[in-house]
Amino acid sequence: MPATTILPAIVFLLLDSYTPSSFNTYNSNTFADSTCEALAIENPTGVFVSPNGHPSAAGTELDPLDLVTALKDNDLVQNGETLWLMEGTYVGNFTSYLNGAENSPISVKPCPGKRVVLESPLLATGENGQSTLFIDSQWVNYYGLEIMSRATGRTSQQKGSNPTDLNIQGGVTVGAHYNSSNTKIINFIVHDTRGGLSSFSASTDSELYGNIIYNNGWTAPDRGHGHAIYTQNVDGYKKLTNNILFFGFGTGIHAYVQSAPKLNNYDIQDNVWFLTGASDPRSSQKKDNCLVGGYQPVTNLLIKNNKGYSDNGRGTRIGYSGNVTNQSAVLQDNYLVENFWVAGDWDTLNISNTSIFHGITGDSQSQITDLGGNDFRETDPANGKKIFVSQNKFDPRRARVIIYNFDEDDTVAVDLGSILKDGEAYRIHSVFNLFGAPLKTGVYDGSKVMIPMGTISPPQPNGVNGIGEEDDPKKRFGVFIVSHAACL
Repeated sequence: MPATTILPAIVFLLLDSYTPSSFNTYNSNTFADSTCEALAIENPTGVFVSPNGHPSAAGTELDPLDLVTALKDNDLVQNGETLWLMEGTYVGNFTSYLNGAENSPISVKPCPGKRVVLESPLLATGENGQSTLFIDSQWVNYYGLEIMSRATGRTSQQKGSNPTDLNIQGGVTVGAHYNSSNTKIINFIVHDTRGGLSSFSASTDSELYGNIIYNNGWTAPDRGHGHAIYTQNVDGYKKLTNNILFFGFGTGIHAYVQSAPKLNNYDIQDNVWFLTGASDPRSSQKKDNCLVGGYQPVTNLLIKNNKGYSDNGRGTRIGYSGNVTNQSAVLQDNYLVENFWVAGDWDTLNISNTSIFHGITGDSQSQITDLGGNDFRETDPANGKKIFVSQNKFDPRRARVIIYNFDEDDTVAVDLGSILKDGEAYRIHSVFNLFGAPLKTGVYDGSKVMIPMGTISPPQPNGVNGIGEEDDPKKRFGVFIVSHAACL
């Protein structure tokens, strides 16, 4: 296992690339302009690790462990405790074997308001990549980590999913080997890795919530590879909730199998996905924003309250092979400015209160049962706006705003009354610039907040200028993170 200690200069290089007003950083002075009583910052207690920690350390804030040692077993982190990651960059491939219990799960968190980065080492030529964070644990909740690679080699000369001519490694893998049930991955940021988050069948009754995933994958002669979320499931339910997925070289959500296991019991709610595949510098490489299907039946699929955006013929796709009889799917309360593609046979396929603006295609569209309240069109609305605001259920200081701006106005007035209280300070970041200065700051006074549209350029993937002018939604569409004081 690679050592976790790194040169201080590397820590400075990464942490110097964002401002104190970055969306996920705060201290007692961050929202000092608030006139209401802000939520107190948590005082961390438990076991501590740092980038310069040691295996023989006491695990206190003054004498922290290294991350490899702390994740190794339950000798150091007990049921119900929190493992606190101190600020900085942890370089290595890390595996968590921690196991909590149903009524006393373990938490793994950054110290409050701090940026914690797990960075994979660069691969040597001929090596096959691992995950930066590999999770084989039960009843553990992982919060707020940034997973990334500095690799600039994003072009392979080899076809297939396991090239050996790249120096980039993977993101996060859950449940590939052992029972990893009841695991939550919450509010991660995963970017510029070989693949984003992978959640396999051993991670039953688990959830991926609030993660921001972009610019992962690589380009190859056959196609772009590396999905934002790759997943399979057999037993129990798997929840994919409140995630933000965009760009990258592969698909957004890729729930897919060839043989066993099956694709059972997916609860896909409140996500936003857009322009996946656009990181590939080749033209016409955009992928499905969400695909659930393969060569085994899809059973008990719920796609609810999701938002999609695409400017080509791809979008949300359910079913894959025409030789498979899928059992049941429900689409409800979605707003999809993209194509909807239906494949395979379906015993039950119910759609209600769902807007689809780039048409429905596929040989199986006749099997849809329209339960009412739907808006199916071939093109975008000619004008108007659609705005969605939601609070993050795991972070009281964080919310999300999605804006469809068909009028292409320079600014859009947004009612933030559902997430802010009078006198509460806030800052607004585009998901295209999470670690830079905010687009907007202020103190909420009950009036609508004007959010600028199209002023931030998309983030380019490391090593390649893949996001072209045609891939930028500009004023037409935007996703924003609101950080606020969480007034009581």
